[in-house]
Amino acid sequence: MTDLAARYGRTRSRTRREKILGISVGVAILLTATLWVWWVGTEPGSTQLQSRTIGHEIVDDSTVEVIFEVSVEAGTTVECALEALDPAYGIVGWVQVDLPATDAFTSTHVVPVRTSSLATTGLVSECWVT
Repeated sequence: MTDLAARYGRTRSRTRREKILGISVGVAILLTATLWVWWVGTEPGSTQLQSRTIGHEIVDDSTVEVIFEVSVEAGTTVECALEALDPAYGIVGWVQVDLPATDAFTSTHVVPVRTSSLATTGLVSECWVT
């Protein structure tokens, strides 16, 4: 016995029951985490959707055309919200558009956005599957 063990005593060793319980809890946590990752990763309802603003064209004081592309699985309908911004990044125009399903993965669109004052830019705010 070492001096420390003689002075303070030895720590209690783990019982067989405690070891089995600890291993069982660890395996259960690992199994739950693995199943959750599999469930989230293979969910059939999650469609990959990407939108990208290509550019804009200021038509007049009250209109800006937003040029953008949407990449989504062919045959999927999409809805997008577009914004027109002024020099102070305030929203001066907003429109929500329905995009019909296409045969291609990526499609390009040009949509006019009416504005309350002169806009300096137009962009895609967000898109979602409908």
